[in-house]
Amino acid sequence: IILFVLIVLGVILYRNVSNNRYAKMAEAGNTAIVVQGFLDEMIPHHQEAVDSSLKVMNDLGITDGQVRIFAANVVDTQSFEISRMENIYREFLLKEYIPTVTVDAKNPHAMMGDTSQLKGDELAKTYTKDMIKHHKGAIDAAQDYVKLVDKIRKANEHSENGLTVTNSHPAIDATYELAQQIIDTQTKEIEVMKGWKF
Repeated sequence: IILFVLIVLGVILYRNVSNNRYAKMAEAGNTAIVVQGFLDEMIPHHQEAVDSSLKVMNDLGITDGQVRIFAANVVDTQSFEISRMENIYREFLLKEYIPTVTVDAKNPHAMMGDTSQLKGDELAKTYTKDMIKHHKGAIDAAQDYVKLVDKIRKANEHSENGLTVTNSHPAIDATYELAQQIIDTQTKEIEVMKGWKF
């Protein structure tokens, strides 16, 4: 009887500990690390695209106007996405985003080349080549993130009353959606850039 009582108490204690707010905070802590890692990589990557696109957008020596329009769209789209990512940081990670990496052409992690001496169509050509590579890097990172989140979700799903329930976190959901948008948008943009003739 004593052994039975100890087993029952152990089961009750285990259920209370695993269902309490501290257990949920620990799960959220792991989620926060995953989300923060994605944002810490993607925000400076987007900023690099914005910075290089601003120069192209404003270069009146580029004869093909679609390149300048494309660059302006990159500035708009990726500036908005940076704002979204910074909001996720504030809302779900409860802190301001502080850049940990400065990405410029002189940084070994930069994907956009140094175009400081280029103008006109030479700038447009180099920008296009570098931006295709840059977009591929963002797509790879976003695909890796989507795969990781899919694994996390699969590990956290269970069945209740014949329904599959997946435990998630709003920060995971928001960044997962953003990662999918990055994949879709930038895949299409690569195809546009590949069609340009210089």
